[in-house]
Amino acid sequence: MQKSQINKLYETACKRFHGRKVLDGIKVIRHLISATGEEYLNDQVDKYLETYRNLLQHSFSDTKDPERDKVYNYLIRSLLELADELREKLLTRFAAGNIYSIKAQFEKTRSPERLEALNILEALTYDSKLVSILKQSKVAGSERMMSREEGLIKVFNIIWLSDKYSEQEINLLNNVCDSKKLPWHDKCLVVSALTLSLLRYFDVNKFMVLFRFVEKQEETVWQRAMVGLFMTFLKYNERFYLYPSLQEQTEKLKNFPNIQQNIEAILIQFTRSRETEKVTRKWEKDIMPEILKMRPKIEEKLDLENIFKDPISDAENPDWETVFQDSPDLLNKLQEFTEMQMEGMDVFMSAFSQLKRFPFFNQISNWLIPFYAENHFLQTIIKEPEKELDLTPLVEKLEKTYFMCNSDKYSFCFNLNLIPDSQKNMMMNMLNAEMENIGEIEKDEDIINSFARTKSIYTQYFQDLYRFFKLHPWRREFDDIFGFSLPLHETRFVKLLVRDEKTIRNIGEFYFDKKFYDDALKVFLDLFDEDKSNIELFEKIAFCYQKTGNFEKALNYYKKADLIETNRNWIILKMALCCKYLNRWQEALMYYRDGEKNDPENLNIQANIGQCLIYLERYEEALEYYFKVEVLAPENIKIRRPLAWCSFLLEKYDTAKDYFERLLSNEPDNKYDLVNLAHVYWAMNNPRNAIELYKNSMRKWEKFNQFETSFNEDRKYLEKAGIKPFDIDLMLDYLKMEAGL
Repeated sequence: MQKSQINKLYETACKRFHGRKVLDGIKVIRHLISATGEEYLNDQVDKYLETYRNLLQHSFSDTKDPERDKVYNYLIRSLLELADELREKLLTRFAAGNIYSIKAQFEKTRSPERLEALNILEALTYDSKLVSILKQSKVAGSERMMSREEGLIKVFNIIWLSDKYSEQEINLLNNVCDSKKLPWHDKCLVVSALTLSLLRYFDVNKFMVLFRFVEKQEETVWQRAMVGLFMTFLKYNERFYLYPSLQEQTEKLKNFPNIQQNIEAILIQFTRSRETEKVTRKWEKDIMPEILKMRPKIEEKLDLENIFKDPISDAENPDWETVFQDSPDLLNKLQEFTEMQMEGMDVFMSAFSQLKRFPFFNQISNWLIPFYAENHFLQTIIKEPEKELDLTPLVEKLEKTYFMCNSDKYSFCFNLNLIPDSQKNMMMNMLNAEMENIGEIEKDEDIINSFARTKSIYTQYFQDLYRFFKLHPWRREFDDIFGFSLPLHETRFVKLLVRDEKTIRNIGEFYFDKKFYDDALKVFLDLFDEDKSNIELFEKIAFCYQKTGNFEKALNYYKKADLIETNRNWIILKMALCCKYLNRWQEALMYYRDGEKNDPENLNIQANIGQCLIYLERYEEALEYYFKVEVLAPENIKIRRPLAWCSFLLEKYDTAKDYFERLLSNEPDNKYDLVNLAHVYWAMNNPRNAIELYKNSMRKWEKFNQFETSFNEDRKYLEKAGIKPFDIDLMLDYLKMEAGL
């Protein structure tokens, strides 16, 4: 079976179980069992089916079972976990790729590999002499002692690639969490391995260990564990209700210090790392083209939308409160250093993307290991005996700073080591000076905001994860957590912990600020249910609907805002804009007229009134407005196009000819201007010149039928100019013959 087939069957089974179509889901499960060849698992399914049959019978009998819901949830939980197991069996057997190749190798030597990893963990946890903790561990088939780093890599891989943990393993991981001897950076690595493992394969015990790491509140470790919980609950949101223990542990987190601010910070940092370009592309490539399709070709022909860059189309209300500008808790000096990095396409991301090819990054664990000066890989380059230059001071400063993520710090150090000594000294001096400045800023930030350190750890970790999921050579073998489409604030984990209205509003405002309008809209609508008097909520809900292409609802909310505070030009022009997109030109004209009263010198409003009048075929009035714009903005040559067209339709052919010729002198290859000028010449009884212009225009189109479609759209205007339909048909055939078609 292909990987895509396995995943499709698995996703279908899960979807049916979550959708309460149990019998349909069981059919898919049997299909998966058949693919594994392990038919004995059908006996297990038969037991589940019998349980479900009894549950159905009791549901419609006179005797009600008070435990019915618990039994049902247990059944769904069991079937989902069986689906997990079957999918993993099939992927391990059939899926090509590096990860399952490693996993298959581990499966062959499962017991000794896991035992060795357990011994290493136990040694790391209990032996106070860290230098000799691996004295009993040897690489398979070799007498060479395993280094501490090699041991940690093995531990990472075993934690990551184990599907379900035994009681012994859970106990040992809990001991890791409790250990006073194990360094913080080793615990961070264990937490990352746990997170990747849980993202790969569901196991409620993995959640429990992550909760435990959070509860211990060991600096840097608990922040990673909190991020791990956030991401894994995002992936398994639909399973949350099936495991009371998960809800119970989440409820306990309500007593965790600053829990709502922590969830807000995580959510914001995660959002920053998503690709905002997708939102822009959706508007430019999906929504706007659909709007224009519904309009006559006159829009494209005259380029009416682009006479002026409409500031109202994208503009937010200047009166809106900027939630973040005066709040050092949300945007502070330190985040000014990292904000660009967290926009999905960050400066350090592009700068360091080519620096992930050092041998260090051959191990998956090293993409997620914290940066610490004692790291064996750094020690080999920090101070070389034969060289005088010592990188130790720089590395120690790098460890303490937050302006660069861990992964990039390692890249930076390995790359620095390749620079010739003559340049290295100069660069070291510059970097040390820069690091001093950054250190002062971070020091000030700690004074201003004690929560800054925690947010910076979140930022660094998300950057590390972003690089891992976007740059790792095996990235296509992972489920990209940054591609999850579920609204983050609507996960059961987040909703259970974030109840404060101000925090929820902050999240919505951040979505809005970063142009995630779908997500912002959901937050604002929830808040609107609680407060229907807030005009800013009306406006922002309307703006979100507008930016997501739902102009009917946008107009509705703009109208509601206008009722609360009438005659505000920003709202009036937004209502006009929505009416334009809905092709309600008479209504749009009414609003633009109102806007004109408030701002009579606004040329954009004048041009929009002209546009409405053209669609309403009131060409004389439209001409007056466009003449006014031309007088006041003579440098705007685009205004000549609607002037020329209206003049043509009003049989002012000399004026139309003059405008079209001036347009073509500036843009000689414009296919529409060529056709339009040809129309004018034909109307002026000069068919020879018209033919040459038509032929010239034909060459600019990809296909003749595109030219023909555009030409036929103008038939009614040609007939109005006195040209007979018979002649129009002859002209098209003549042009087709000239084109050799």
